[in-house]
Amino acid sequence: MISELAERQRALELLRTAFPDYRIVFSKGRWAAVSAGSPPAVWFAETPSSLCGQLFQAQLRSGGTVVPFGGAGS
Repeated sequence: MISELAERQRALELLRTAFPDYRIVFSKGRWAAVSAGSPPAVWFAETPSSLCGQLFQAQLRSGGTVVPFGGAGS
């Protein structure tokens, strides 16, 4: 069974790979992402999947792209 810490690290790695234009962190039980910009946009979420959805929507609205995950099996 995968530990919670290992699962969180994997989610962080995948989010950072998919959304390289954002600084993504996990702290104090919440996920956060910050875009580069002036002023920067900030998103908060309780789960990595919720943050992923928010960033995906932001990319759709801004005309950006989502980087393929790649990795083994893709």
